Amino acid sequence: MRETRLRKTTVIVLGAVLYALLYGFCSQIDRTGHADVMEAGRRFLVALPAALMILTGLFAAVLPFLERKLKSGPKTEKPFCTVGAFALIFLCYVPMFLIEFPGSFTYNTQDQTVQAASGMYTTFHPLIHTLLLKTCLSAYDFFQSYEKCAALYSIIQMLVLSGCFALICASLSRSTTRRTAHLAVIFFCLYPLHWVLASNCTKDVLFSGFFALFLAYALEAVRAGKLPAGRVMMQAATGIMACLFRNNMIYAMAVWLVLLIIWQARRHIQLIVCTALAMVLAVCANNGLKAATNAAEGKVVEMLSVPIQQLAYARLKADDRFTDEERELMDSVFVDDCYRYYEPTLSDPVKDRVDDAAMREHMAEMAKLWFSVALKCPNEYLDAFLNLTLPSLYPYREYGVIAPYLEAGANGGVITEIFGQPPIVQPARFAGIREFLTEQFLNTGADHVPIVRELFNTGSIFWLLLLLFLNSVYRGDKKHTLILLLPVLLWGTFLLGPVMQGRYLYPFICSLPVFAACEKEEK
Repeated sequence: MRETRLRKTTVIVLGAVLYALLYGFCSQIDRTGHADVMEAGRRFLVALPAALMILTGLFAAVLPFLERKLKSGPKTEKPFCTVGAFALIFLCYVPMFLIEFPGSFTYNTQDQTVQAASGMYTTFHPLIHTLLLKTCLSAYDFFQSYEKCAALYSIIQMLVLSGCFALICASLSRSTTRRTAHLAVIFFCLYPLHWVLASNCTKDVLFSGFFALFLAYALEAVRAGKLPAGRVMMQAATGIMACLFRNNMIYAMAVWLVLLIIWQARRHIQLIVCTALAMVLAVCANNGLKAATNAAEGKVVEMLSVPIQQLAYARLKADDRFTDEERELMDSVFVDDCYRYYEPTLSDPVKDRVDDAAMREHMAEMAKLWFSVALKCPNEYLDAFLNLTLPSLYPYREYGVIAPYLEAGANGGVITEIFGQPPIVQPARFAGIREFLTEQFLNTGADHVPIVRELFNTGSIFWLLLLLFLNSVYRGDKKHTLILLLPVLLWGTFLLGPVMQGRYLYPFICSLPVFAACEKEEK
């Protein structure tokens, strides 16, 4: 009893401290773009008592009450209809597909199309995604229309995504209740980000479906103790696909696997073996694709968005603190004074101009430079980090990122230009709807629309997920805490990304039903 009380008190205190710290620093960044440590301390002291009271009430009364309300009916429930759920979810995505016909093909698609047309591949984008796009474009000989080829890609993505969601609901019906599964179906049908992204050509969509399904099978595995062979194979397959679509998954899964071995090695050997097998096979498969396509390695600077932003901002604001040797080294990598292109919310203006070959050559020296400057410019480093990652740390008032919250549309000739074909033209009869959606929702994440804005606000979603994770720890639910650690670790890798947009939020949106299911008491 004493140990339980200590754990609960510790979780509430640490959780309140974390929320208050985020408020103290990020509320300043949200308004002015700068954070003062003394002001952050004052805001922290004001927020901490409120955070303690709120978390105590939520963990002790509100969340347990909601869990009791969500408890299911008897074990004699009818089997969940996976096919019906799949059809219903898919049909809910069709209207937006027709409005955006043949789908949304933007920025990254152009580079992938060039690779597909030239046969000169790189690992900058997931090879499996580029090859899927190439397969659809290769159907031109049959369709005689790149518009129909693009539509083929959108339909394939919608089918795969709907299938993943239906299987997630089926898994939840087995590991929790049919009522939970039905609520998940409603969520996958009606949450607006699903409508927009289902036919949006970006790696994050398919990755999100595979990631959430892997997580659902992991939940089912820890609750059942063991999965049938068929479901183990399905879980391994979804883990492999998630790793192939995003390297972030490999990094997060590697740490998660170590924690599984340390904490639950004897109880969940099957899950550990399945996870390890998925990682190994994914790495082998990706290396096989690289060998088959002679793909060039991606740029190392793509992994260094945060340190690049911090060095650029420090050079702009505190150049006098750099030694002559430090300036010379930095200028050999940040060529043509490219740090002057610094944009607080997007690393691409600087990152894309950094000499990647020079960065590789001087990696050790640049690491020492970064650390040396960090000691001299801690405030500049903090501001650069918080400005870049604010949407994933705090429920911002306005979406202040220079890039749109979600890019949609056919964007002219991103697919057709390389083939010498005219741009894809979307249906004129829906032009007004597309313009309205873009201006009111997609550009800013509906930050001006009360209540609706919270469905798009990345900070609000991450604060909710953190709350559910902390509640799992509060209850001493080690099994569910371990499951929820995987998305927490994945979120940590996304904090090092080049920008924070809605598509980076999507894997966590897709995982929300699993988070909610982890809060339910077992039968």
